[in-house]
Amino acid sequence: MAFLLAVLALFAGLKVASQQPGITVMSYNIHHGADKDERNTLDSIGYYILGTKAHLVGLQEVDSVCTRSGQIDQMKRLAAITGMHYSFVRHFAYQGGAYGQGILSRYPIKKVENIRLSLLKPDSLRQSLALIVVEVDIPVKGSVLFTNAHFSLDAATRLKQAEEVLQYLKKRKLPAIFMGDLNATPEQSEIRLLLSQLTLASGLDQPSFPTDAPVKTIDYIFFNSRLKGKPVHSEVPPIHHSDHLPVLSTIQF
Repeated sequence: MAFLLAVLALFAGLKVASQQPGITVMSYNIHHGADKDERNTLDSIGYYILGTKAHLVGLQEVDSVCTRSGQIDQMKRLAAITGMHYSFVRHFAYQGGAYGQGILSRYPIKKVENIRLSLLKPDSLRQSLALIVVEVDIPVKGSVLFTNAHFSLDAATRLKQAEEVLQYLKKRKLPAIFMGDLNATPEQSEIRLLLSQLTLASGLDQPSFPTDAPVKTIDYIFFNSRLKGKPVHSEVPPIHHSDHLPVLSTIQF
């Protein structure tokens, strides 16, 4: 009898855990809507995102009416396919349009910010880079910041950008999720700095680049302590619509 009660209690506990609210988030460098061979895959990316049922998606390397990608407003097209709310901010003007990053959200977007991240080696196109920040209301949690970045290629700049992200999140004092293509592997200083103040929702041993034979973990998902969540699942599906693989994580509250 005691054994039966223990088993029933275990199953009851599992049922309660499975019913706890949570969200699935994705970080995806979409390579201006093209695969590694520059074939247009924008619609395939949209239908893939739709199929994952992700709640929040941070996209890097997004074109907005640029010549190279057929002058399509890529975020508008992805939002039409997925039925999600969207926002876009530019890094800089490019080919008659803009190059930057976007966010898809199942929750209405209350506010959008384009926070500029420093570049220690600016050039004619890039004087700074964008950190896109949106504020959404998530059931159970209330207002949450969803932030997405594409860090620079040089290590000194990435470390500076990581510091700026942490300073911004600290200043805002809200639950926050931060993700992006950070162009750094887990042992590097900028990732160690982020890990010292944020919780990792994705895996440190989940390579996402390049698509054919991924060997580099450079795409990440983090959240801060104010979110009061825990990571319960993370994966890097072998989806070859870009030159990066998408990273998906589930955070339970």
